[in-house]
Amino acid sequence: MLWDMLFRHLVTLFLILLFSIKLLPKKTFRDMDTKFFWLPVISCLILVIEDTLESMAATVAAAGLLLVIVPHEKRKPVIWIPCILNLLVSSTAFFTDLAFGYDKDYHFYRGPLGFVSFIVPMLYLLMILRSTLRHVTQTEGAEKWIATICVLFCAAASIVDAVIGGIRINEAMMISTIFFYSFLYSHDIRLDPLTGLLNRQAFYDDCKLYGRSIGAVASLDMNGLKELNDNQGHQAGDKALVQISECIRQAGDENMRAYRIGGDEFLLLFFHDHEESIAGVKQRIQESVEQLGYHISVGYALCCRCRDLTTAINESDRLMYEDKARYYRESGRDRRRRR
Repeated sequence: MLWDMLFRHLVTLFLILLFSIKLLPKKTFRDMDTKFFWLPVISCLILVIEDTLESMAATVAAAGLLLVIVPHEKRKPVIWIPCILNLLVSSTAFFTDLAFGYDKDYHFYRGPLGFVSFIVPMLYLLMILRSTLRHVTQTEGAEKWIATICVLFCAAASIVDAVIGGIRINEAMMISTIFFYSFLYSHDIRLDPLTGLLNRQAFYDDCKLYGRSIGAVASLDMNGLKELNDNQGHQAGDKALVQISECIRQAGDENMRAYRIGGDEFLLLFFHDHEESIAGVKQRIQESVEQLGYHISVGYALCCRCRDLTTAINESDRLMYEDKARYYRESGRDRRRRR
């Protein structure tokens, strides 16, 4: 029996072993609770040990992946309702055949609620896909298809197991979990750890990848950061940068990407050249930042009016520094103290 289990689950066991080694150091990347990846790993191990627990484990595994991607503030107890429902339905197999059972010849059959164990994980998969597309995946690039492919892969394996039987869901879950982990990690290393905006390396990569699609560039720089750090401490300065980043994020849309290049410097890439829309984003950012008690200088340039993207970036920087010089001149503050 042991050899039979090893033969049937060799691929899954191999994936569990390697991925567990990866998770053991307990290293986490920013704002991603990698500890929840243990749920699908342990669930797949449960599936290997006892196939009859498949419906319960598949649901818990899907719930674990959902908790990984859903932001902390969006996690509510209601997420666990489908999981609890599925566990209750599956538990009825101990005393009734509502979910599934065995006939007098010991042949497996499904009862009236037999497909709940497949419907609930499918629901979680759709929630994972929605959350990934909304909170993680960028609108540009092929990476956005990774989560979709993982969901379709698990769904197809689940359907195959439900209709013709088999153990493909085990392998599908582990393969998808590993790829989903790699996807989130590769996404997160592109983020600035303080603000959550894209970082300098992401800016360079995106300029190379989407250079022809970029229609405009905006340069932003906070005024008075050094003075704030000197008078109130670096925690106050970090708080200001985080709040300004949130203002930038809220002012944009799916056609704009925001980057923290370093210190108090930010850059925006627009995938269009509608000057009225860009000017509106600039105004919204400055107004929301000023409402918080800070000030930011902004300059932007349209790529169609410049020789190339590099020229547009230089032009937006030049206009931003003109705006900064005007701010310090009108406010009477010493520019040498701003850094």
